[in-house]
Amino acid sequence: MFLNSKRIKNLFLSLALLFCGGIGLAKVEANPLREHLSTFFEFHALDSVLAMEQKSPTSLQVTVVDGATNETRTLVEEVGTKPMQKLLSEANDLGLKTIPLVSKKSTAASENSDPATEKVEPGSEKMEPSPPVAGKKPGVGRSVSSQRKNRMWYIATQSALSTYVYGISIPLALEVKSTRVAVATPMIVAPFAFGAHFWFAKNRPFEDSHSQGVSYLSLATLYASYALPFAALEQSSDPFRVASFLTIGTYPLGIWAGYMLGDKYLDLPGRIDTQEKFAIGFGIMGFFSPFLYYSDMEKHAEPVFRLALGQSVAMAAMGHFLADHYRSGQNIPGGVNTGIMDHTVLGMSLGVEVAALADASHVRPWIGAALFGGTLGFMEGLFYYRNSYDSQERGLYNTLGGLAGTLLGGGFVYLLDDNTASPYARKVYLASFLVGGTLLGYVATNFLTEGMEDRTGLKQNPAWLDKVAFNPIPVPEVQFRGEELYVRYHIPGISYRF
Repeated sequence: MFLNSKRIKNLFLSLALLFCGGIGLAKVEANPLREHLSTFFEFHALDSVLAMEQKSPTSLQVTVVDGATNETRTLVEEVGTKPMQKLLSEANDLGLKTIPLVSKKSTAASENSDPATEKVEPGSEKMEPSPPVAGKKPGVGRSVSSQRKNRMWYIATQSALSTYVYGISIPLALEVKSTRVAVATPMIVAPFAFGAHFWFAKNRPFEDSHSQGVSYLSLATLYASYALPFAALEQSSDPFRVASFLTIGTYPLGIWAGYMLGDKYLDLPGRIDTQEKFAIGFGIMGFFSPFLYYSDMEKHAEPVFRLALGQSVAMAAMGHFLADHYRSGQNIPGGVNTGIMDHTVLGMSLGVEVAALADASHVRPWIGAALFGGTLGFMEGLFYYRNSYDSQERGLYNTLGGLAGTLLGGGFVYLLDDNTASPYARKVYLASFLVGGTLLGYVATNFLTEGMEDRTGLKQNPAWLDKVAFNPIPVPEVQFRGEELYVRYHIPGISYRF
């Protein structure tokens, strides 16, 4: 059997090592000022921070301007004393206007002082922003972790991965018989791997974005290098050997691409974190959904497994690029998330139509087709609404229009029902009328509601859809507990924020 072969065991060993390595390499991610502030504040995508003022030992006020409307507003939240000092220090380093809390003693002294001879203390309101350091780009060096720690983390983790790629997987692929050679090879490779990564990292900047990007894309390219050969090649072609030799070139390419990705998002490493979460989530969805496509798994074990591997790589890649269009924060118009949900449901309905045309006789293919269609619908909706300002009212009308279309399709089914038709024909026209009516109702309503936008950027009472989040796997997320940084893991499933 295909699933009991020695090559598949080697593949599972490799994928398990890579997956566990990916979870183990997920270190505490840190963000520059805006991403650090987003732990406490919810920003619009185009918001820029203008000034920060400490209102109390634990209360911070942030003044932001909306890049789309040029409107200025203030946000006030409670933060701990240590995060407060860190945020104010980072803002000072960036040259932003910061107003720390002034003690009563210093306030009384300033009231009795002569303005002509008044001494301006560092960090006070009257202090002008310090000019940028010559030869230093704005925003560079704003990591919470030091570059020294990032380099050490990179060298340690990538040396371990390199030892696996060049010292373990290659002997496995060549089926080395000698125990001495199998044991000695990784011992010899490890020092060379350490030296190569040390040479790469020692004279390069290593901000949080570089560390995150390299860890993410190096593991992603390794997974793709193993998954694609097993998805495309027959067992007789020895896909494990092909994958092992493929990683010789793809692994360093992943490190280079990860470092370039870190350069791109130097001031926003949180975007890399979002890309990684989307890629992992969609990749897992793509891997497990094919197991629902067939009614009899025993007869289709090999094609399902191969399809799962190929689909996981394709959907992970799509998730990576779609993450750039993901919008978060409290200033998203109310109709955007409703519209994405509508497109997800429309995608599920199209998946049901495909299952009907394929004459699915068990519930598993129906669920698999609906799940795959809904995933594609969500991805399409995310891209479709990337620059949308649909109002909450328009989103509601579009949802009602789709439901009205479903009702219309049901009416035609009842009117034209033919009891003499075959079970397959009845299944097809039932699904076609319902799905077609839903699409027609949604498209017609969407056309009629054109122009119903909300550009105020304010959402005082978010809709319930805005509070729903889907967490397929327990991805680590940096949070503050009191005054200290810590990592929390979301429970897999659907969460609702009250």
